[in-house]
Amino acid sequence: MIRKNISMEDEYLQKLRPFLDNNSGNLSAAIRDAIELAEAALQEYDTIEEAIKHLREEPGYPALRNSLIESGECILMSQLAVRWLIEKTDGILVEEGIVSELFNPYRIKSLPDLVGYLNTRSRNMGWELVASTYHLDDDKTEVIILENGDPSFRAFISEKISIFLALYMDLDVSFVHRKSNSIRIYLKEYRSMGLELPPGILKNFGAFDAVFKEIKSRPDFWISLIVRYRQQRYQRVNLNKDVFEAFLVGEVPDVTSFFEESAGKPIREISLCEMIVATKKLASVTQLVSDVERVFEEGRMQVKIRHQFSSEKASLKLVEMFSRLFQAAGYEFEVRIISNLLIFEFREKC
Repeated sequence: MIRKNISMEDEYLQKLRPFLDNNSGNLSAAIRDAIELAEAALQEYDTIEEAIKHLREEPGYPALRNSLIESGECILMSQLAVRWLIEKTDGILVEEGIVSELFNPYRIKSLPDLVGYLNTRSRNMGWELVASTYHLDDDKTEVIILENGDPSFRAFISEKISIFLALYMDLDVSFVHRKSNSIRIYLKEYRSMGLELPPGILKNFGAFDAVFKEIKSRPDFWISLIVRYRQQRYQRVNLNKDVFEAFLVGEVPDVTSFFEESAGKPIREISLCEMIVATKKLASVTQLVSDVERVFEEGRMQVKIRHQFSSEKASLKLVEMFSRLFQAAGYEFEVRIISNLLIFEFREKC
């Protein structure tokens, strides 16, 4: 133990007063407590000056929480309730007003600004989230990492971050990697011509957004339709009016437009693999057939289409419809009918 005399002005003795009171006037114990506090501050901030600045400017979590509740800006909810709310609205995009309420576009101009602001906000609000970022030079990708905190809340914040970056920094989400204790958001430059969100946001965060909006716009129709589908165990056929009309008058409908819309190109430019994927989608959307399967036998590809119609005429109509479709795409094939199974065997390889 080293004993030295310490000279100290009254100004600093007054600042030590809370430590002295806490240690029954023992100056050595008071100084030890002050050193412990300084060490803890330097673990969070780089310098004493920075620590003093942040501690003076930013109220601590309990004080900030209480002030927000008292002002009516925030309410206190249990973590269980918040988690339920976030998980039940998963796939529905947060509105722009909610995003800009958290991230001010006039103050945040870059990814480092965003990360710094989020870490400060997390520290003050008790979120326990830690954000960081890095750059991948190979494919010009920016990556934001969110770690720790509640998993549901972490996912919610990652969505808000992504929407903010799409709206104000021309970045779209190419991929989201979710782990048990972190989320990585991979971002690439995207120039939007309008005010709509880019496709990566919709794919990674808004899978049910359009569906929810449509149900809200016509609730009676959609609720009735869902009830009927459930009651009838999805044994219903969903067709466009022109396709249904063709069946009504005994003709074979032309479904090439469905495939062209699915692939985003003319029927002649759609590969055989893409045709099969679109055929599966047609089966899922319309319930016109029950299953589409691709198999290989003796080096040749077969597409097996199963249906649940009992009429032989119905089976022949399906054969004609799919045959015209594959012919329009320019593929050569042979077809066989075995009860409720249609087998198309192609010469081309997928």
